[in-house]
Formats: sequence, structure tokens, C-alpha cells
Amino acid sequence: MNRSVFHALAAAALIATTAGAQQPTPAPDYGETRHDVQPMISEVTVSASTVTDVHLQPLFTTTIRLPDAVSSVAIGAPTLFSAEHSDQEPKLVYVKPSTAKASESNLVITMENGETISLRLLSDGASATHAPVDFIVDYKPQASFFIGPADGPPARPKSNEQKRSDPLDQALDGQSRVATPTWRGGIADSKKGTPVKEPQSIEGALGEIRDLHGSMLVAYSVRNQSDHWVEVLPPQIEMTSPAAKDQLTKKTKKQVVMAEQVPVAGFRVNGRRLAPGQRMDGVVAFSRPGFKQSQERLLLQLASANSVDEPLLLTVPFVAPGN
Repeated sequence: MNRSVFHALAAAALIATTAGAQQPTPAPDYGETRHDVQPMISEVTVSASTVTDVHLQPLFTTTIRLPDAVSSVAIGAPTLFSAEHSDQEPKLVYVKPSTAKASESNLVITMENGETISLRLLSDGASATHAPVDFIVDYKPQASFFIGPADGPPARPKSNEQKRSDPLDQALDGQSRVATPTWRGGIADSKKGTPVKEPQSIEGALGEIRDLHGSMLVAYSVRNQSDHWVEVLPPQIEMTSPAAKDQLTKKTKKQVVMAEQVPVAGFRVNGRRLAPGQRMDGVVAFSRPGFKQSQERLLLQLASANSVDEPLLLTVPFVAPGN
């Protein structure tokens, strides 16, 4: 065999060997890293009857913040999206696409309080330009019809020094140290103007009351005196006064009590859902009206979620002691 024929055969064998060799599997292609997304931070009210659209993008993680600890997470297409939850961050769920292609699925999150929220996950894919991306989806609990402090961005955790200098935190800490509050319960006042025959599920006690730069701080405690769990709503302040004679009801001829809500500037609580016999403490701050008539009363209004129309009303001194 001459030299030229030998080289030709060797080259052919090399080509055949190379063609038959198994090629390495290419890594998933998520496209080039893009910096033209439109980051969004959304606030959503918890509702079992509403499905929330969440816009995702490959290479980005979306944080879902819940008002209560998460008990379970279920994703419709786990091959298209991934959802992570850790006991170290019980109120957070992290979700992101697992594919570079445009995709869609759903996510169901159940919280320890029994509430369930549903989300539709939408990813425009890695090739999308100027795509909206939800960096944070912040779920808020449903607001009651009571007046409360204005919603704002999530507050950063306070240091011990900041807590010691915050008058509300100081008052809450002091109230929580009261071993035996003077409880007031039994039959509650009814908002309908008629006596309540059933015992109120909660009883309350007033604590320290003081003036703070023109505002009033009222500390209080609440205890569950029923045989079932209760959820205590945010504290409210109201000013009540008997109606004039021409405002008496024609049918009953009974005196009608007129109530006007006083805006709450802020409050702190160390609990919300109470087991039978369990106690929570709180403090509420508000701007006291400049004056009142002799028959008007300033009241702290405390209610549980299952009896909002029959709150417990505690009379608050119009002028803080020592002021």
C-alpha cells in the first residue's frame, strides 16, 4: 500500500470515529442577561375570590410576602416554574421561571390561618424586551370598616435602641408587664341600641393613659373569655353623645346614642388571634378632640371578628391623668 492510500484511509477512519462520538449535551440557553426589564413592586389585598397575575422573567426571582405564615405551596407546572418556601422565613415565598420559553401556570398558597390565595404565573420568556417583572408582591390583609392607620411601605425591623425610644413600644412593653389587669367584660354595649343578651367573647382592661405632644396614648389588654378562638380587630376610638330630643325614635321613644369615629394615628399589639383564655396587649395613639360636651364620652372600642356589631366599649378619660 502506497503512502497516499494509507493517509486517505486514516483520514476516513478519523472522520467516521468523530461522527460517531457522542457529543456533550448543551447547557440550557436562557439568552443573554438583559437589563431592560421593568421592575415592579405590587400591593395586593388578600381575597379567596380573586386571582392575581404575577409577571415573571427568566434570571429573576420574585418575592411574595404574605400577612401570615405559609403552611403549603402548590404549583401547577413544576417543570415550568419553581416555588420555594423556608421555615426560616415563614411569610415569604420565592418563585421564578424554570425555562427560557414563554410560559404560564398557576400557584396556590395556603396560610396557617386557613386563608388561600391563587396566582397566575406569566413569563414572557428570555427573549422579551422591556417586560414587566414583579420583584415583590406584598399581600395585605383585608381592611375592616373601622378607621385604622394609613397603610405605608413595610417597616424595617427596629433595633432594641429604637424600640426603647418609641413611645408606643414603651407603652406596649409596660402594659405587657402588668400581671393582673382590671378586666371588664360581661355584657357588651350594642351598636344597635339594644342590650346584648349573649356574653361578649372578649373582655378588656385599660392600662396607662398619658399625653404625648398633644396626642393621647392609651394602653389596654384583651382576653378571650370564650371557649373558641377569636381574632381581635384593630383598636378604634369614638366620641359618643346622646341625640337631641327631636332625634328620638318615633316607635320606641328611646334615647339614641350618636357616635363619631376619632382618627387613629397609630397602634401596636403583641397578638391578634387568641386561644380560649389567652391574653394580648396593645396601645393606641390618637389626637384628642379639643373639647366635649358634658354628656359626651370618649371610648376605646374593641371587637372580635365574629361580633363586630357588638364591640366592647371602655370609657377613656378625656384628659390624661397628670396632664
